[in-house]
Amino acid sequence: MIVILIVGILVGIAVPVFISARSSSEEKVCQANLRTMKSAANVYGASFESYPTSVSDLYPDYLQQIPVCPANRSGSYIISSGGGDDMPTFSCTFHHFEF
Repeated sequence: MIVILIVGILVGIAVPVFISARSSSEEKVCQANLRTMKSAANVYGASFESYPTSVSDLYPDYLQQIPVCPANRSGSYIISSGGGDDMPTFSCTFHHFEF
């Protein structure tokens, strides 16, 4: 009984820590994806003297694949402002991050 109690306590401590670590890593990957798209938009702007108006404009010449938010697993990245003559602002519709 004592062994089962100790295992239950350890599981009760470990599961929330694991969930928190996973959520934090997904947020960091999402932010890294946004930075990558921002860099690709700079290269795109230097090439065309105009910035992209959608994320798909960067694929396949400036990004090997269209990034996907690890928490949402769908096309959750958009250009929330800018594009054309202005540097675009990329955002994640799941985490609500903007770069």
